[in-house]
Parts: sequence; structure tokens; C-alpha cells
Amino acid sequence: MAWKELFYFSKGERNGILLLLVLIIVVLFSPAVYRYFAKPEPHDFSAFEASVADFEARLEAMRAAAEAERQERRTFTREAPVSASLRLTPFPFDPNQLPAAEWERMGLPAHVVRSIKNFENAGGSFRYKEDVKRIYLISDEMYAQLEPFIELPSRDAREASGELPASLSRFAERPDPAEIRALLRINLNAADTTELIQLYGIGPAFSRRIASYRELLGGYRHTDQLLEVFGMDSTRLEGIRQNLVIDTTGIRKINLNQAEWADLVRHPYIDRNIANSLIAIRNQHGPFQSVADIRRSQLVNDEIFQKIAPYLSIGD
Repeated sequence: MAWKELFYFSKGERNGILLLLVLIIVVLFSPAVYRYFAKPEPHDFSAFEASVADFEARLEAMRAAAEAERQERRTFTREAPVSASLRLTPFPFDPNQLPAAEWERMGLPAHVVRSIKNFENAGGSFRYKEDVKRIYLISDEMYAQLEPFIELPSRDAREASGELPASLSRFAERPDPAEIRALLRINLNAADTTELIQLYGIGPAFSRRIASYRELLGGYRHTDQLLEVFGMDSTRLEGIRQNLVIDTTGIRKINLNQAEWADLVRHPYIDRNIANSLIAIRNQHGPFQSVADIRRSQLVNDEIFQKIAPYLSIGD
């Protein structure tokens, strides 16, 4: 076969090669031609940026909650029931209505003193030395140091002498633990974790969750909000509802006329869409004149308004 035959093409083949070359040139130059004749519109990345900001805000909130939980865990560890290594300096005293400063002067930690005062504020009293042992967080070692200085009769001594029948001492004179719990009153917006764990069925983990969610909310308005705490159910809530009081005067509010988007979405009741809407209304119509102005947003219905309005303000 002659080498010329390798480069010989029929008319049809030559036409095909020319068409292929034309197609290659069109493909190579078509992007430049498109850019020349077509003016692409600028892309709106605001929704994407809002999603990124939402994610970052929620991530920051999660980090803050985790840090708060670590702080609470360290606090709880420091405020755990006192061991025998704590040396008290007791003096003769009557525990009934003893001022908190006197308890602390004997060496009792502040959280233990708060537990005693909660017991008294709930209507509890001390009739015998042994009643002091019923106080939560007072260990046997602490009571052993206090007992010789308590200026109250001993229940065991009265039973031994026959002055107090054992049956009466156990049932008539000694309050039932359930009755003591029924008298307990905890301010949900002021209590720390060591006070919250005095509630029936509330351990260290639950107390930290309640305190952390309170921080996110800005304060509880009613006890049903505890159902929003992870793991809380209606049965557990009904078991402690009678022990809870709520002071709403210190609820922390968001200033609608100063808050940034991230400040709004950090609140559990305000999602990113509502936050976008409120910011847009403020930008279009100027400062809010009243909290009710948030009803201009189509996303804020009656139910949502009732939930978030108590946590909003328009400033001074």
C-alpha cells in the first residue's frame, strides 16, 4: 500500500472532516460569543447567606449551651454533698429560723444553707435533733459534727425513756417525705441547679437542661414550658408542678429596634424566616412603635404572637 493511499479521502469523507472542524470551532468559540451577546443577571445569594448566618448563630448557641452545661457541671461538682473532709466549727444553736449567716459561720456551704432555708420557707420546722438529717445535702458526717450542739431534744432519747412511743415518733411526729416534698417551693426563674435537683425526679442532668433552656428563653412564663425541655414529659411535670413558682418580673426581652438577625434567631420561638420578616419590616417601615407591630408579618399568626410577644420589647 502506497503511503499516499493513507491520506486519500473520498469526497464524502472530506465533507465529514470539514463538518467536524466547523463543529469544533463552534464549540471552542461559543462561550465567548455567549458572554458577548448574553448579559447574565447577577445572582442573589441573600437566601444562602441567611442560611449560613442561621447555621452559625445556632452553632454559637449550641456552643454557649455546652459551655453553660460544663460550667454547671463544675458548679454541681463543687457543690456536691459535703464529705467528711469538711471540718465544721459548730456552736450551740437552735436550727429553727437560725439566720443564714449563722449557718455559714459554722462552716456550712452556701448551697446547703439555701436548702435549709427552702425547707423553712416551705413551712418546715425542726422538733428533734434528728430532723436536721432530713435536709437534702446534709451528709451523715456533717450531722455527726452538728448533733452535739443542736439545742433540741433527741427523738431516740425520748423513745428510750418511754416519753414518746415509737409508733407515734415514726408516724405522727416525723413528717412523711412526700409531705415534705409537697411543701417545697422553687422559683423556676431564680433557682440554680442545686436547688432544682430537690424536685422529685429531677437529677443533675435534668436540672442543667432546665437552667440552660431558661437561659435561651430569657426566663419561664409558665410551667408548661418545661415540656419543651428535652426529655421532660407530662407525667414528670405533674409530679413537680405544685412545687414550682414563677416570678416573671426578671424575664429578659429582645429589643426589636436594636436586635440583629442573629439575636432574633437565637431565641427558641423565632425561626430564621420570622427573623428575616421582622428585619425587613423594620427596614421598610422604620422602628417598631409597639410589639403588636410584628403582626404586620404574614408569618406571625395569633399563636406565634402569643408565644413570642412576652419576650420582645421596643426599648425605653
